Amino acid sequence: MRMIKMLDKMLDNKNLAILNMNWAVFHIPIAMEIDPEFPIVIPFVFLAATIAAYVMDDSITEKIMLAIGVIYLAVLPPVIGVLMDPSSMQAGSAEFNLLGSIAWVVIIPLTLLGATKKWTRIGIANVE
Repeated sequence: MRMIKMLDKMLDNKNLAILNMNWAVFHIPIAMEIDPEFPIVIPFVFLAATIAAYVMDDSITEKIMLAIGVIYLAVLPPVIGVLMDPSSMQAGSAEFNLLGSIAWVVIIPLTLLGATKKWTRIGIANVE
């Protein structure tokens, strides 16, 4: 029961919004460093969306986090590529690329599980 309560807190959409806010802030300098022509607005859009998710009520937060999680799925092919060959990315060191890919592998499922927990019932503590 204790583990389910811990999982419930981990998958709470407000906590996941905070995690994703930090992830978006972390990607602002990365986006600027990787490619000057990269649309720098993308991390800011995700930051604004996660801030909105944090301040909205739970039903809207859940929908925003679900949209973010689905959009994150587009990152999976390059993430899997880096996990298979850390030196495959042109920018950055292989170690940081590998660590970033591992973080993505944690953040994507957490975001999706948190956004879908009312349907999947994963991590819902039945408090009676």
